[in-house]
Amino acid sequence: MNRQRGFSLIEMLVALAILVTVVGLSIGALLQAQNASQLVAYQANIQENLRAGMHFLVRDLMQAGEGIPQGGISIPNTGTSSAINRPGTGTVYSYAGTVLTALPPIFPGSQLGSFPTSLNPVSGAVLLGTTRSDIINLIYADNILVDTHGYNTYTNQVNSASNPTCAGTISVTGSSVVLDPTCFAMPGVTNPITAGNLIMFHNANGTAIEYVTSVAGQTINFAGGDPAGLNQTGQTHGTVYAIQNFGGANGTTPLGTFPPTSITRIWMVTYYLDTTTNPSKPMLVRQVNYPNYPAGAPTNPPQQIADSIEALTFSYDITGSVAAAGTYPAGAGNASTPQFPDVPGQIRAVNIFLGGRSETSYTAQAQNASTILHNNLATQVCPRSLSFTNLYQTQASQTSN
Repeated sequence: MNRQRGFSLIEMLVALAILVTVVGLSIGALLQAQNASQLVAYQANIQENLRAGMHFLVRDLMQAGEGIPQGGISIPNTGTSSAINRPGTGTVYSYAGTVLTALPPIFPGSQLGSFPTSLNPVSGAVLLGTTRSDIINLIYADNILVDTHGYNTYTNQVNSASNPTCAGTISVTGSSVVLDPTCFAMPGVTNPITAGNLIMFHNANGTAIEYVTSVAGQTINFAGGDPAGLNQTGQTHGTVYAIQNFGGANGTTPLGTFPPTSITRIWMVTYYLDTTTNPSKPMLVRQVNYPNYPAGAPTNPPQQIADSIEALTFSYDITGSVAAAGTYPAGAGNASTPQFPDVPGQIRAVNIFLGGRSETSYTAQAQNASTILHNNLATQVCPRSLSFTNLYQTQASQTSN
């Protein structure tokens, strides 16, 4: 008779113990791999946000000053005061307590931004920082706007008598400009001129900048009450009125005519942190010109280009510093802002620092504790149009294009 054999109880218990151990180790390894994968995904997301923001910053800063006169663009002022609104802050342009008479290619805003926010990794509560973030404003000329002839606005002068003849007109008050369709066909075919654009006037008498409030056929209008505060016909300095021809015995009588004048569309780009729309996920914002005007058909809404950015700071390389010794604790190559008598026009390089964090808390398996992951990205940009400067400027070179 054949004897039937099976596992004894001890053998079953040993096999079960081995199985439980193997399964436990496998599950532990799987959880560890999943945890590591989550960590990598969080870190990659932070890097993606940082790189997206840095891409836009570098691209715009590389173009800062393109097509801008070396002395900047004159803005309306009385000689003792000006009231030009600054995008991103809700305040007026000012510098070291002095009157700002011209917009430089790069205008710093050290600690003029919002307070950064962070998160409590356990409760998720929003925590408010104690040091404000920075903002930055920069300007450059538009070189892609063309019409059906292939002309840009600056290709031909508005009121040229030759090469070619352009029979355009400029209102003495600066309220409008009418372009000759043979010299520029409005509104252009590449990103056409529209309300919300900024237009620079440039002739032998100087520069001025105005805000487009409407376009009608070949006419560009610059009505008062614009959000920038640029269309100030009553100011005698920094306006279109101020760059007309003057004559008379003492050369102060307005003649109501202009020397050959060119116009150029200008982009003003502002970067700042928005920590109010969603305090738990602060955003890096790129603002072109001025936002949401007019109320009925708003233009230029803020562009949110990167999420969960918790730090935005800039420092600058100040060329030819004439400030007293000790004014820049970290040196003139790492200044948070130019110190008077140095001016923003001396900026030759911009150091950018972006700090980012994970959108949600991360729990490490070993510590079994939640944390917020952080990372940062830094670089230096030398704007192409500001890399060199003429240390011996003349009046002509200050207004040359």
